[in-house]
Amino acid sequence: MPYPLKLAKVGLAWLALTKVAQKPFDHAILAGVLVSSSRLWNQGERGISFAETDSDLQPWGQKGAPKDDLRKLYDDAHIWVYGDFTLQFPPRHAGFE
Repeated sequence: MPYPLKLAKVGLAWLALTKVAQKPFDHAILAGVLVSSSRLWNQGERGISFAETDSDLQPWGQKGAPKDDLRKLYDDAHIWVYGDFTLQFPPRHAGFE
């Protein structure tokens, strides 16, 4: 089994246990995004972004309050999350990597 796939499976198990994402499909999406971002970061890519329209995986709640545990996962993986496919909201902070 290729290493990224093994890492994704470990990520799926961890996400299920921590309940950061509530649904199994969300576990799979989130694990894939986190593993892929880590791989890209380690290969020298910067400015990694992810457009997420599913409110379950957005690192903010309905009224904009942060979901700290989800925000930390994205921040640790160096992923800026946009709420739509225009890649304009929320605006990327200067210097975010």
